Amino acid sequence: MSERLTADQIRADQLDALHERAARAARPAHGAPEADSAGAASAGAADGALWEAARAAVAWLDAANTTRDRAEETALRLLKLTEETGEVMNAYTGLTGHNPRKGVTHERADVAAELCDVILTAAVMLHEFSDDPAGTLDAHVRGVTERMRAGADERP
Repeated sequence: MSERLTADQIRADQLDALHERAARAARPAHGAPEADSAGAASAGAADGALWEAARAAVAWLDAANTTRDRAEETALRLLKLTEETGEVMNAYTGLTGHNPRKGVTHERADVAAELCDVILTAAVMLHEFSDDPAGTLDAHVRGVTERMRAGADERP
């Protein structure tokens, strides 16, 4: 007889699997090319880990949040993205010491970590609006890059 898993058990199992996959993706494969000076090999591994983590997070969230209708769940996930951006600013304020009551409370690595949370949360949300989120992001980045190049070419 199969045992029915609770949402907490699903979350724990999926988080463990997510962490293991991310760790595997971060380790260079045997015979993998060395990263060039721009870190292209590392960026490729990170890109794959990002989309794998985002897919796992979508599955985890979908399994854990079955009682809400889709529109409400989507709105709450988008709200999570704004929460993460707020955490970036909180970390930056702590880095710069702009809150005189608290002083300097964060480091650059804290801001970087919060930015990573924003990127991952956005990647999770992109699954809601695209059947090919990685391809959608790639096409968008290429378009932005082309516009930047065109703008740079127009400067005197």
